[in-house]
Amino acid sequence: MVTPLLHLGLGFDDLLVPALVEAGFATRDMVLIARTDANLSWVRKHAPGATVVRLPYAAARRANVVSGLAPHAALKRACGGVGLDILDLLVSERALRRNRVDTAMNFLNLAAEEIEAAVAGRGPVFALVEFTVTSELLTAGLVTHHGGLATWPRGLRLPSDRFGLFGAPKGITHWQRQVEDPAAVTAGEAFLEARRAGPSGRPPGYEHNLKVESGSEILRLATDRVKEFVADRGANLQLPKPSDYARLPWLNPAKARLNLREYRERRWDPLPERYVFLPLHVQPESSADVMGQEWRDQAYTARVLADALAPLDIAVAVKEHANFIWRRDPDYWPPFDAHPNIAAIDPHSDSRELMQHAVFTVTATGTVGLEAGLAGLPVVTGARMPWSSLANVAHLSVPDDLTAFVADRGWESLRADRSAIEEWFVHDYVRHSWEGVVIDPPRAPHVLEPANIARVGAALAEAAASLEPPSSHH
Repeated sequence: MVTPLLHLGLGFDDLLVPALVEAGFATRDMVLIARTDANLSWVRKHAPGATVVRLPYAAARRANVVSGLAPHAALKRACGGVGLDILDLLVSERALRRNRVDTAMNFLNLAAEEIEAAVAGRGPVFALVEFTVTSELLTAGLVTHHGGLATWPRGLRLPSDRFGLFGAPKGITHWQRQVEDPAAVTAGEAFLEARRAGPSGRPPGYEHNLKVESGSEILRLATDRVKEFVADRGANLQLPKPSDYARLPWLNPAKARLNLREYRERRWDPLPERYVFLPLHVQPESSADVMGQEWRDQAYTARVLADALAPLDIAVAVKEHANFIWRRDPDYWPPFDAHPNIAAIDPHSDSRELMQHAVFTVTATGTVGLEAGLAGLPVVTGARMPWSSLANVAHLSVPDDLTAFVADRGWESLRADRSAIEEWFVHDYVRHSWEGVVIDPPRAPHVLEPANIARVGAALAEAAASLEPPSSHH
């Protein structure tokens, strides 16, 4: 019998617990990993019979300062299951890394042991875990180690009205459906047909984001966060501290607005005549911090690339992420400004236009790699992504590999036949997806519509069935 497991988070419980019920699971059979007292309150109301693992924040804080200085066996198994090392876990967690290292290490060891106790010996576990916070990575690693499947539903963006089940964190893997779905193939072909007619004026998913980023939704998210603070009284190691909200612009819109003054006065560099395009990631964010691994230091990547390109009279054009303008502190930019071969260009520039005229594009994990890949342009990715299999996309393990790549003029061999690209997109990428919308934050009305929850549930049922012995498939 397959055991469903969900790592609870802000908002996704309202989508994924009902979707698991749609998939045929009873709430009493679920294992739920709880980060906060607010999670426990939600469980008492919506899944009172479930098995709950409360993450050991209090125990980690109480532990002696010299305990937990070495990884325990369960933690080693968790790291092995996701292909990360201890340092990756300590620095990838945006909140955990701002605590004392001994406290963080104690938490890693204790959490791994408690999660493993809930997972081991249950038979196959089907886990829904986002690959963002450390406890999610521990859960995914231990589920994988014990023979289960750890995955997470995510919107494709291209096309934006479909979603897939993805695995991580060393890059992104796309769960391969065993069920033939002609509708998925048709959707991929229709998207390409519309794309050939010319790009739309708005980025993929723009309409969905407009619905999500309404004033009422932002207020609801803020209210939920305040409730979590009140319930947990600052004891949660994986939530930002109240002081973080005062000083960090990605958490505090008021701080971001103060940054806006400096950005308005900043003089952006002109676009170089010949350039490699390096769009920045939102950070901290799991796609860069976890999946990007050594690529998470974006300033270092830019410097290595700029040094390698300088003898060829090719510059690096660095562009801020459209969703992160003003939220990155201005003190991030001096290393870029100081390098003579790096141009920090206007954040409002059109990325699609920039990639078209670049010598090649470099991105740790960004969807810009998919956009450029579909256009047949040369791309370098820092993590293995679904589109890494395209002949015009190169995967480099670490930023230092850029030096040899540039010296060998590796971008000149990144070529792919358009028919091969379109075959991959339709029959590999979109083929293994479902109709429906899964976005972050997840509680937008169109995400929680019963029909959409049913679609997500059908996907979860299909994936969970892959863990059952063939004789027990329905």
